[in-house]
Amino acid sequence: MKGFFHLFTRSAKELKNIRCLVATAMLIALDIVIKLTLDVHTSETLHISFAFVALSTISMLFGPTVGFTAGVVTDILGFLLKPSGAFDIRFTLIEGLGALIYGIFLYNAKNDKWMVPRIIAAKTTVVAVCNLWLTTWAVASLAGKGFLAMFPARAIKNLVQLPIDIIILSVLLPLILKAWQSVPGNRRVTDEKLLFSDENVGKAMITLTALVMVIVCSLAYAAQYLSDQQKELKNRLNDQDETIARLDEEVGKLYENAGIERAVPSAEE
Repeated sequence: MKGFFHLFTRSAKELKNIRCLVATAMLIALDIVIKLTLDVHTSETLHISFAFVALSTISMLFGPTVGFTAGVVTDILGFLLKPSGAFDIRFTLIEGLGALIYGIFLYNAKNDKWMVPRIIAAKTTVVAVCNLWLTTWAVASLAGKGFLAMFPARAIKNLVQLPIDIIILSVLLPLILKAWQSVPGNRRVTDEKLLFSDENVGKAMITLTALVMVIVCSLAYAAQYLSDQQKELKNRLNDQDETIARLDEEVGKLYENAGIERAVPSAEE
């Protein structure tokens, strides 16, 4: 656990480096430009974007602390340049959390056999935690819809898009890391004390994969509980409708037996 927190403190120290600040600023600008100009909508459910490459690059080079900060700044600047509805801090924090997750998996990475597994684990975790869980919850609450009503369509969209995003990252990130380290002064020494050093990456991935599975299973249990509660509520409403219909029929018979004409409510009533 100590190594895990060291990951964040080491990343925070990167902010003192002028190279980090300049590169992060350029990648934030690139992220915003891509979002505003280069997003591709191939269908209503499939949306191909390259913007996440910029944020994942920041997180890979400078760690989760810098990545989270860049994610928050990127979302705020993107909203100021192209507002879409009212500002919601939840989406800003989700954007930052996604970048933080990239940093947890990819910071301290090297171009070796673990690079692609790191990318797969990072992108899958971002999709599971940020896209499928948190973003669906935020969108559903804003739209006034139930979580379960929106989850299936979003799950299909993200699962279709996931392998495409993984391929994009698996091609570009190793090239970006190699180019970055080829510049004099940018080559960094891998800190093997970090939890996500290449020496411990297998153990770390198993730990986080188990954590993600716990989150997903908890979400599935909550969804099933809500579904059961919804079914129970519908059954109660149906029972009440049947009771009301039966009572109405009995009242009608009472009127008929008493020889009293039953008043019919007007359309306005």
